Amino acid sequence: MSNVIVSRNEIADLFNEMMLQMDVLEETMSNSLKIEREEMEEVMKHQIKRLHVTLDEVEKVMGEQRLLKIHSPKSIDFRQSAYSV
Repeated sequence: MSNVIVSRNEIADLFNEMMLQMDVLEETMSNSLKIEREEMEEVMKHQIKRLHVTLDEVEKVMGEQRLLKIHSPKSIDFRQSAYSV
């Protein structure tokens, strides 16, 4: 193995380059996480809107069922025939 002599300036330059690359990587990761979070928020907003629509439909059906129960006879006399004579 040969001895390699590296100057302090070369080491400092390599170190600065490495630090710059780490800063770029950190910024890239931060931007990626921000974009991912925004996309997830949009998906969640869409799902919440769908849930509200579904709940509105359920409330509508329950209201209709309640009205049907109010207008239907409360009970049928067991002696009464289902067929009119």
